[in-house]
Amino acid sequence: MHVTVWHNTGPDHFFGFQPDHPMLRVFSYTAANSDTETELARVVALFNPDANSDTETELWRAVALFNADLDMLAGADREVAAAYRARRLRSFSTGDGFSVRPPDGGAETFWVSDGFDLLRQAGPFPVLGLDAEHGSQPLGSRVTYLVPTLDDLVREGLFEVAGTAEAAIATHHGVAADDVVVLTGPR
Repeated sequence: MHVTVWHNTGPDHFFGFQPDHPMLRVFSYTAANSDTETELARVVALFNPDANSDTETELWRAVALFNADLDMLAGADREVAAAYRARRLRSFSTGDGFSVRPPDGGAETFWVSDGFDLLRQAGPFPVLGLDAEHGSQPLGSRVTYLVPTLDDLVREGLFEVAGTAEAAIATHHGVAADDVVVLTGPR
């Protein structure tokens, strides 16, 4: 699964996520598969028996990775956490979120932290952040686009474009790539 970390850049983000808070894409990684499960993932599963899926277990691992001291981590965990810190990103906090893209290429699912739990969202974050803030460096290419099958809004966001911008945006919104119209940005 592919995990993306989103920082809440709203002025009151420490009080938790609100739908009008801009969410800034800051980091992503491909999670270790079950054949290469990390020690931290085993510990997270032990202390979070209520995790309902491999996705939730991985997200709790990510919370630990992006808050733990590097000296406490080893192997793949340390590599992922060190790459996060190399981008000079702040710790994962209340109001921040994740998105997860499954290995089969399906639509992303979205989650936010309320400081105690990870809450699955009904859909993508409504407002995407675009600019750096202290401890939050943007990741991805800036794209202006439409998704006419959803509404007539002109949207702007940062996307990791490995193939086409249309495909990246479609995955984010859970629509077909043909349903996306890119106005400006990479194609």
